[in-house]
Amino acid sequence: MDEQTPTPKQSKKLSDRELAILNAADPHAATSTKPWEFEVTSGFMKKVAVGLIVLIMAWHIFMGAVVDVEFTGAAVTPVDKIAYPGVGVILSILAWIMFTRPRVRANEDGVEVRNIIGTRFYPWLVVYGLSFPQGSRMARLELPDFEYVPLWAIQSGDGEKALQAVRDFRDLEAKYMPED
Repeated sequence: MDEQTPTPKQSKKLSDRELAILNAADPHAATSTKPWEFEVTSGFMKKVAVGLIVLIMAWHIFMGAVVDVEFTGAAVTPVDKIAYPGVGVILSILAWIMFTRPRVRANEDGVEVRNIIGTRFYPWLVVYGLSFPQGSRMARLELPDFEYVPLWAIQSGDGEKALQAVRDFRDLEAKYMPED
Protein backbone atom coordinates (compact mmCIF):
# COMPACT_ATOMS: atom_id res chain seq x y z
CA MET A 1 0.00 0.00 0.00
CA ASP A 2 1.47 3.37 -0.96
CA GLU A 3 1.64 6.33 1.42
CA GLN A 4 -0.92 8.44 -0.53
CA THR A 5 -3.90 6.11 0.03
CA PRO A 6 -5.44 6.66 3.45
CA THR A 7 -6.45 3.61 5.42
CA PRO A 8 -9.75 3.64 7.31
CA LYS A 9 -7.90 4.73 10.46
CA GLN A 10 -6.24 7.64 8.59
CA SER A 11 -9.40 8.97 6.90
CA LYS A 12 -9.42 12.70 6.23
CA LYS A 13 -11.46 14.91 8.56
CA LEU A 14 -13.87 17.13 6.62
CA SER A 15 -13.91 20.84 7.27
CA ASP A 16 -17.16 22.54 8.28
CA ARG A 17 -17.49 23.99 4.76
CA GLU A 18 -16.97 20.61 3.05
CA LEU A 19 -19.48 19.00 5.39
CA ALA A 20 -22.03 21.76 4.69
CA ILE A 21 -21.59 21.30 0.93
CA LEU A 22 -22.14 17.55 1.26
CA ASN A 23 -25.25 18.09 3.39
CA ALA A 24 -26.65 20.62 0.89
CA ALA A 25 -26.17 18.06 -1.89
CA ASP A 26 -28.20 15.47 0.04
CA PRO A 27 -31.96 15.96 -0.51
CA HIS A 28 -32.68 13.94 2.63
CA ALA A 29 -30.42 15.95 4.95
CA ALA A 30 -32.11 17.32 8.05
CA THR A 31 -33.33 20.89 8.08
CA SER A 32 -33.24 23.26 10.98
CA THR A 33 -35.11 22.71 14.23
CA LYS A 34 -34.99 26.40 15.14
CA PRO A 35 -37.90 28.76 14.43
CA TRP A 36 -37.99 30.32 10.96
CA GLU A 37 -37.27 34.05 10.84
CA PHE A 38 -38.17 34.45 7.16
CA GLU A 39 -40.85 32.70 5.12
CA VAL A 40 -42.27 33.63 1.74
CA THR A 41 -44.63 32.10 -0.81
CA SER A 42 -45.81 33.51 -4.13
CA GLY A 43 -49.25 35.03 -4.57
CA PHE A 44 -48.57 35.17 -8.31
CA MET A 45 -48.11 31.39 -8.44
CA LYS A 46 -51.49 30.94 -6.71
CA LYS A 47 -53.09 33.09 -9.41
CA VAL A 48 -51.38 30.97 -12.07
CA ALA A 49 -52.73 27.83 -10.37
CA VAL A 50 -56.29 29.20 -10.30
CA GLY A 51 -56.06 30.23 -13.98
CA LEU A 52 -54.75 26.80 -14.92
CA ILE A 53 -57.49 25.07 -12.94
CA VAL A 54 -60.18 27.15 -14.69
CA LEU A 55 -58.66 26.29 -18.08
CA ILE A 56 -58.32 22.57 -17.29
CA MET A 57 -61.85 22.26 -15.93
CA ALA A 58 -63.42 24.27 -18.78
CA TRP A 59 -61.70 22.04 -21.33
CA HIS A 60 -62.59 18.77 -19.59
CA ILE A 61 -66.23 19.75 -18.98
CA PHE A 62 -66.54 20.79 -22.64
CA MET A 63 -65.02 17.50 -23.79
CA GLY A 64 -67.34 15.55 -21.50
CA ALA A 65 -70.32 17.38 -22.97
CA VAL A 66 -69.41 16.92 -26.65
CA VAL A 67 -67.81 13.47 -26.60
CA ASP A 68 -70.95 11.87 -28.05
CA VAL A 69 -72.34 14.70 -30.20
CA GLU A 70 -71.59 12.90 -33.46
CA PHE A 71 -71.57 9.17 -34.00
CA THR A 72 -68.04 8.02 -34.80
CA GLY A 73 -68.49 4.31 -34.35
CA ALA A 74 -67.01 4.30 -30.86
CA ALA A 75 -69.27 3.26 -28.01
CA VAL A 76 -69.56 6.25 -25.65
CA THR A 77 -71.18 5.47 -22.31
CA PRO A 78 -72.28 7.80 -19.49
CA VAL A 79 -69.15 6.75 -17.62
CA ASP A 80 -67.06 8.19 -20.48
CA LYS A 81 -68.95 11.49 -20.24
CA ILE A 82 -68.26 11.67 -16.48
CA ALA A 83 -64.64 10.54 -16.86
CA TYR A 84 -63.56 13.68 -18.71
CA PRO A 85 -64.49 16.06 -15.87
CA GLY A 86 -63.18 13.49 -13.37
CA VAL A 87 -59.77 13.54 -15.02
CA GLY A 88 -60.01 17.34 -15.04
CA VAL A 89 -60.55 17.34 -11.27
CA ILE A 90 -57.49 15.12 -10.76
CA LEU A 91 -55.33 17.33 -13.00
CA SER A 92 -56.66 20.45 -11.23
CA ILE A 93 -55.71 19.07 -7.82
CA LEU A 94 -52.22 18.26 -9.09
CA ALA A 95 -51.89 21.76 -10.60
CA TRP A 96 -52.96 23.37 -7.31
CA ILE A 97 -50.48 21.31 -5.29
CA MET A 98 -47.68 21.91 -7.76
CA PHE A 99 -48.07 25.67 -8.17
CA THR A 100 -48.83 26.56 -4.55
CA ARG A 101 -46.00 24.44 -3.14
CA PRO A 102 -42.96 26.77 -3.63
CA ARG A 103 -41.69 28.37 -0.41
CA VAL A 104 -38.45 29.84 0.93
CA ARG A 105 -37.68 29.84 4.64
CA ALA A 106 -34.56 30.97 6.49
CA ASN A 107 -33.20 31.17 10.01
CA GLU A 108 -29.81 31.28 11.68
CA ASP A 109 -28.95 27.75 10.45
CA GLY A 110 -29.57 28.34 6.75
CA VAL A 111 -32.11 28.51 3.95
CA GLU A 112 -34.77 25.94 3.06
CA VAL A 113 -35.94 26.07 -0.57
CA ARG A 114 -39.07 24.18 -1.54
CA ASN A 115 -39.76 24.37 -5.27
CA ILE A 116 -42.28 22.53 -7.46
CA ILE A 117 -40.35 19.30 -7.03
CA GLY A 118 -38.18 18.73 -3.99
CA THR A 119 -37.06 20.54 -0.88
CA ARG A 120 -33.46 21.33 0.00
CA PHE A 121 -31.79 22.93 2.98
CA TYR A 122 -28.66 25.05 2.41
CA PRO A 123 -26.56 26.06 5.43
CA TRP A 124 -25.26 29.62 5.37
CA LEU A 125 -21.74 28.26 4.78
CA VAL A 126 -22.66 27.33 1.19
CA VAL A 127 -24.87 30.32 0.37
CA TYR A 128 -23.17 33.06 -1.64
CA GLY A 129 -26.21 35.32 -1.62
CA LEU A 130 -29.50 36.03 -3.31
CA SER A 131 -29.73 37.58 -6.75
CA PHE A 132 -32.60 38.76 -8.89
CA PRO A 133 -31.10 39.41 -12.34
CA GLN A 134 -32.81 42.06 -14.45
CA GLY A 135 -35.36 40.48 -16.77
CA SER A 136 -35.43 37.27 -14.74
CA ARG A 137 -38.74 35.67 -13.81
CA MET A 138 -37.59 34.60 -10.33
CA ALA A 139 -34.88 35.18 -7.75
CA ARG A 140 -32.04 32.75 -7.28
CA LEU A 141 -29.99 31.48 -4.39
CA GLU A 142 -26.32 31.67 -5.37
CA LEU A 143 -24.17 28.65 -4.48
CA PRO A 144 -20.48 27.67 -4.87
CA ASP A 145 -18.95 27.02 -8.30
CA PHE A 146 -21.33 29.45 -10.08
CA GLU A 147 -24.34 27.25 -9.37
CA TYR A 148 -27.71 28.57 -8.28
CA VAL A 149 -31.16 27.41 -7.24
CA PRO A 150 -34.21 29.19 -8.67
CA LEU A 151 -36.54 30.45 -5.95
CA TRP A 152 -40.03 29.85 -7.34
CA ALA A 153 -41.51 31.52 -4.25
CA ILE A 154 -40.01 34.91 -5.17
CA GLN A 155 -41.49 35.75 -8.59
CA SER A 156 -41.28 39.01 -10.52
CA GLY A 157 -45.06 38.74 -10.96
CA ASP A 158 -45.43 39.44 -7.22
CA GLY A 159 -44.13 42.98 -7.75
CA GLU A 160 -43.54 44.89 -4.51
CA LYS A 161 -44.00 41.76 -2.38
CA ALA A 162 -41.05 40.15 -4.20
CA LEU A 163 -38.88 43.22 -3.64
CA GLN A 164 -39.75 43.23 0.06
CA ALA A 165 -38.95 39.51 0.28
CA VAL A 166 -35.53 40.15 -1.27
CA ARG A 167 -34.88 42.99 1.21
CA ASP A 168 -35.91 40.83 4.18
CA PHE A 169 -33.79 37.92 2.95
CA ARG A 170 -30.76 40.17 2.50
CA ASP A 171 -31.18 41.41 6.08
CA LEU A 172 -30.91 37.81 7.30
CA GLU A 173 -28.05 37.23 4.89
CA ALA A 174 -26.12 40.14 6.43
CA LYS A 175 -26.87 38.81 9.90
CA TYR A 176 -25.99 35.12 9.46
CA MET A 177 -23.90 34.55 6.33
CA PRO A 178 -20.24 34.06 7.24
CA GLU A 179 -17.78 36.57 5.82
CA ASP A 180 -14.92 35.22 3.70
